[in-house]
Amino acid sequence: MLSSFFLGANSGHGFHSLYKELIDLKKAKAVYILKGGPGSGKSSLMKKVAKKAESLGYAVERIYCSSDPDSLDGIIIPTLSKAIVDGTAPHVVEPVYPIAVERYVNLGQFADCEKISEKKDEIIKIKEKYSGYFQHVYRLTACAEHIDNELFDIALGGISVEKLHAKAKGIISREISGKGICKNTRHRFASAISPKGYVHLPYDSAHKYSHIYVIEDSFGLGHFIFTKIIEACEKSQFECTVCHNPLKPERIEHLIIPKLSLAFITSTKENPFTASYYRKIRLDNMIDKEVIQKNKQRITLLRKTRNSLIDDACDILREAKLTHDRLEDIYNPYIDFDTLYKYADELADEILQ
Repeated sequence: MLSSFFLGANSGHGFHSLYKELIDLKKAKAVYILKGGPGSGKSSLMKKVAKKAESLGYAVERIYCSSDPDSLDGIIIPTLSKAIVDGTAPHVVEPVYPIAVERYVNLGQFADCEKISEKKDEIIKIKEKYSGYFQHVYRLTACAEHIDNELFDIALGGISVEKLHAKAKGIISREISGKGICKNTRHRFASAISPKGYVHLPYDSAHKYSHIYVIEDSFGLGHFIFTKIIEACEKSQFECTVCHNPLKPERIEHLIIPKLSLAFITSTKENPFTASYYRKIRLDNMIDKEVIQKNKQRITLLRKTRNSLIDDACDILREAKLTHDRLEDIYNPYIDFDTLYKYADELADEILQ
């Protein structure tokens, strides 16, 4: 369904990391952890390796940065059980099985350290300014999450959880049959609060799934259905990918079960699912109409306020990115990219052999 994800979110609780979910380390053959400063070529190296892997016919899962959706934070080559990941802050990645699985890649070796050291005072000043932006972002996302909880509670007052569980039970009886080969529940984000706005990664492989359920859900009630389906998948040993809500990571947004050619996609007014689908479940229509009518003005105000807070957070993230770009501009001239790209080719050969 998706071949690209985020593993970090600018959530209502601050930065929420799922980087421990990158790959199953006990089954992985190699994970390369990149260390290096801003503009040191981490994303460029991963893009180069990904392009070479795809040219040889390997599928590549891309992990993008929620604070810069044009930049890669990681790539995974599932067939080879190998991955590369940016191991720098805020998603610091450290080895669990050093050398046996994870290996450090020091991109500082391609930098002119003396020249960069001459820019120390400027780097410190810009870095401090950059970090300060995120305090403002997380105050706004925290407020937005509280408002989202209010909307959720209003909707929940108009429908019973038992009714939602019954809906899930019906889906499970139709769709979750047989026995899988591996209980493996992966956790991802398919959307992000970012400098480019509230972005949603494209459903670039939707046509590959024969059974796509579109869940029309403006309040997050689909979470009660998703949790029951996940329980059924784990009991039947089916691998599934759980996509969480970036504002409130405890809440599930989408669910993908590849072996059953099955996917459940939340569709909202802000992010409607427009591809073809198998069935549509209109959760919004299941809520007691009197509850919605009684709270109509309040719902409108809450949604407008929540969306405005998220927009403000995205505006600040945009300023933060511009500041980070200034850091990269300082480092870039002192990075030997010719040698780095040559190394990227060698690393690709090592990974793809």
